[in-house]
Amino acid sequence: MFTPTGPDRRPWLRPLIALGVLGVTTAGFWALTLLSDDGKPSAEVARYAVAGDCLENRGTHAKPVMFTIPCSDTKADYKVMFSATAQGKCPPEFDEYTERGGRTGDTTLCLTQVRH
Repeated sequence: MFTPTGPDRRPWLRPLIALGVLGVTTAGFWALTLLSDDGKPSAEVARYAVAGDCLENRGTHAKPVMFTIPCSDTKADYKVMFSATAQGKCPPEFDEYTERGGRTGDTTLCLTQVRH
């Protein structure tokens, strides 16, 4: 059987290579994030909308998926007039959106359509 008798191999080389791979991977994810950022703020769910905010429906009329967006955006579908969470119902002249569950319970918003 052959037994190597030469000088010790470089024990510091493996951790150095691992740190290098970690650094390159981190830099790659950072660069990907910068390249894919469109400059817009991230969309917030409608649960946190307040009076005066505008909403975009990314779902259907039967199953809405609402997100808060700037009112200047042409994708804005509705404007929040007030929250009816305490009453649970909006007056008949307003559209109503209710988001169920969450830490704060159900959220009911009274909306009007945005005309562009």
